[in-house]
Amino acid sequence: MNWPAEHTAFVTGAASGIGLGISRALVEAGARVALADIDGDRLAGVAADLTEAGGTVTTVELDVSDPDRWRSAAADAERTLGPVSILVNNAGVSGSGPIEQTPLELWRWVQRINLDAQFIGVSTFLPRFKERGGRAYILNTASMAGLVPMANVGAYTASKFGSVGFSMVLREELRSSEIGVSVLCPGTVATRLTATDQELQAKLLGREADAATAENNAAMLAHGADPDRVGEQVVAAMQRDQFLIITHGDWAPMVRRVQQEIEQTFTDFDDPNGPDPVPQALLSGTFSIS
Repeated sequence: MNWPAEHTAFVTGAASGIGLGISRALVEAGARVALADIDGDRLAGVAADLTEAGGTVTTVELDVSDPDRWRSAAADAERTLGPVSILVNNAGVSGSGPIEQTPLELWRWVQRINLDAQFIGVSTFLPRFKERGGRAYILNTASMAGLVPMANVGAYTASKFGSVGFSMVLREELRSSEIGVSVLCPGTVATRLTATDQELQAKLLGREADAATAENNAAMLAHGADPDRVGEQVVAAMQRDQFLIITHGDWAPMVRRVQQEIEQTFTDFDDPNGPDPVPQALLSGTFSIS
C-alpha cells in the first residue's frame, strides 16, 4: 500500500482553496483527513462532500493563531481518526497594502496566522511524531512571495519569506529522522483568499471592507490554477519527498534575479577579514550559539 494510504492528516485552511485541494488529493490517496478551518459552516459542507466521495474525514473548527486551541484540536482529531502523521500548515491571509500604510495591528495579525501558526502547528505535532516513530510529514504553505519580494504586500511577503526560512531550518533539523518536510510556494491559484481577507481585515481594523479591492483581486485569482490540481501536485511531491514545491514555472526569471543579486554580491566582495571558520561549522551542523 502506497503512502499516505491509511495515514491520518491534519490540514489547516481546509474549507476552501488550496487546503481543500490538498485534502481532496489526500483522500483520493487513501488518507484519513482532519479538516481544520475557522469557518465551521463551510467545513460541514466540505466534510459532507468528501464523505460522499468515499473519504474518511472529521472537522475541527480552529483559529490557527490560538495556541491553546491547537492542543485540543489535535486531541479531537486523533480521538476520531487515530494518530496524525501528516501536518499540513496551509491556512493563511494576505494582508495587502504598502508597508508605510500597514497598521501594526494588521502586520502582527498576518504574522500570527501565516508564520506563528506554522510554528505552533509544528510544536503541537512534532513531539507526537517523534514519540511514535515511523514515517511522518510536515508541509508548510508559503508562496512565491516567499522567494520574490512583492511591493504593496509587505506584511504578506515578510511572513512568507519567514515560512520558507522556517521550513528550511526544520528540514535541516530533521534530516536524520523519518520526518519529511516540504514547503509549497504557489503562484496565482483560484481561491477565495482575497475576498475573505477583506472581510477579516475590515473587522480587525473596525472599518468597512474595500469592495473594489476585493473585486479586483478576486478577478485576478479567478484566472489562477485549479486548487484541486495544486493539491494533486502537492501530494505527488510529498510522495517523492520533494522539499520545494512550485506551481508556476513562469516565475523562474524573477527568482533568478533575486539569486543573481545575492551571488554577484559575493563575487564582487573583497573580504578584508580573511577566511571565516563559521560557515563550515554551519554546513556540518555543529555550529551553535550559547
